[in-house]
Amino acid sequence: EIKLDEVIQKITEKRDKDYVMALGLVPINKKKEEEDLVRRYNLLQTFLKESKQFGQQRQESEKNAVEIGLDNLSRNAGYEDSIRFSWAMEAKATQQIMEKSTLVLDDTTIKLVIDEQGKAELEVTKGDKTLKSIPDKYKKDKQVEALKEGKTYLTKQYSRTRLSLEQAMLSQTLFSVAELNRIMEHPVVRVMLSKLVLFNPETQASGFWQDGKLISAEGEKVTLKAEDKLLIAHPSHLFYAVQWDLYQKYLFDKELKQPFKQVFRELYIPTKDELETSNRSERYQGHQVQPQKTVALLRGRGWTVNYEEGLQRVYHKEGFRATIYAAADWYTPSDVEAPTLEYVVFYSLKDGKEVPMKEINPVIFSEVMRDVDLVVSVAHVGGVDPEASHSTMQMRAALARESVRLFKLANVEVKERHILVKGKLGEYSIHLGSGMVSRGGLQLSILAVQSQHRGRVFLPFVDDDPKSAEIISKMRLFAEDDKIKDPTILAQIMK
Repeated sequence: EIKLDEVIQKITEKRDKDYVMALGLVPINKKKEEEDLVRRYNLLQTFLKESKQFGQQRQESEKNAVEIGLDNLSRNAGYEDSIRFSWAMEAKATQQIMEKSTLVLDDTTIKLVIDEQGKAELEVTKGDKTLKSIPDKYKKDKQVEALKEGKTYLTKQYSRTRLSLEQAMLSQTLFSVAELNRIMEHPVVRVMLSKLVLFNPETQASGFWQDGKLISAEGEKVTLKAEDKLLIAHPSHLFYAVQWDLYQKYLFDKELKQPFKQVFRELYIPTKDELETSNRSERYQGHQVQPQKTVALLRGRGWTVNYEEGLQRVYHKEGFRATIYAAADWYTPSDVEAPTLEYVVFYSLKDGKEVPMKEINPVIFSEVMRDVDLVVSVAHVGGVDPEASHSTMQMRAALARESVRLFKLANVEVKERHILVKGKLGEYSIHLGSGMVSRGGLQLSILAVQSQHRGRVFLPFVDDDPKSAEIISKMRLFAEDDKIKDPTILAQIMK
């Protein structure tokens, strides 16, 4: 019975969450369906962005309201889920922007382009010459301002698309071949999705999308049938299909940067004890953590604080919840002793009983453990090496091995926790966690300038990881120690 304008007014003026959730339920204007849907979608995204100015609890409740509003709008518009709906809306908005992407003013051409990473840029040319910025006399032109607004929208869209692609991987959303063909028409999604490994759970076939086919890590073309359904591969899919290391090698050979950590994402596999003798994981037992930092870290990853049981994350679709047990008061900033983690357990939502680890989906198990590992690494209390979480070192070891192959270094060996380098002036050990370099048990003092490594060392993902870049840089430096010119480093080596 309610009118759309009234709902929009309540959302924009009062920030009423009930109306945010109801926005998708108001009947869609069939005469102007596309325009109506894009308008509502953009309103929800703006509401979500504006919520960042408020406190953590309000942000969380407004985010939940937007998710429900998007789900309602997706169903009302005839889409299976909000991810598919979001991409469809983004594609329509992008299409409208790109239709007017080139602007010619006198002898100056201003063009809105999407680069190889999926980011929007403004290219300005005057005749054959490329200009660094838009000439002052055109800056206030309405058409130029419209192009700038288009660039701003596409920049925000890049961040949203990156998050939604990662979410699609974690939720193991299946896409039909026809759907993927449609999705690939979106210029930003196409650039990003073409760099991600797709996987067919039925046939175990995997590869990168190219013109309706999959190109495997070995360069083979996999022909797809119309009924095939693919998902964005998680490392666990590639690990169990014995293809993970092939794609790690492929990324380095092709120097391919993924929009987020996919192939080099940290992977956690249940231990024999967790699978056979226990329904609980005690691998992080005994680690002390800072309560407030822990809650802040996990809240952004979908975890909530339960008064009786501590931290938990609910998986409604799968029918269980994950719980992290620790003797702690998560609510007060008291100066009592830091809580100690005890164990992680999964409970059924139906009967509240413990769910055996072997029944937990490998992707969910890995991501829950990744979250706990993040807490142990970042929110630790003294006595725990913040950089030494086991999976992070495994990931860095894989990066180091591929870099050794890429640089053709014959004098480097990668062990479980260290990189061993046999230089001409000495032998060195580089710790994969802290990045510390030692020679014959003596620690070398080397100051890392993090910004210097960024962009100079190839990392197969867009997220900047300065510590990994630093470790790979040190490995290459000491592999050719006879070329070192820095007097402070030479003095320590020669001593």
